Amino acid sequence: MAKFLLLHTVDPRKGTSQAQVGMIKAILDIFTEDTYCIASWAAAGAGKIACLWEAPSEQAIIDAYAKGPDIPVDGIYPATVIDWTEMKKTVAG
Repeated sequence: MAKFLLLHTVDPRKGTSQAQVGMIKAILDIFTEDTYCIASWAAAGAGKIACLWEAPSEQAIIDAYAKGPDIPVDGIYPATVIDWTEMKKTVAG
């Protein structure tokens, strides 16, 4: 299945723990069997979040977000995961 990197800009002042719990549940509710987030990285102080999604297409992600909370998406980009541990083994081998 294809992987996509989603970039978000969020207001770090709205990151209360209560708001985060509600947002997490709302995001989990938009996942489907073939369209879901694998991992996310947050730089909360900078208001930036990067999410790695697995989905059949970019449109599947757009459709999922249309059913969920209003989370700004700066961009959706086809992505390749680089496993640096495996890369080191390959190059060193």
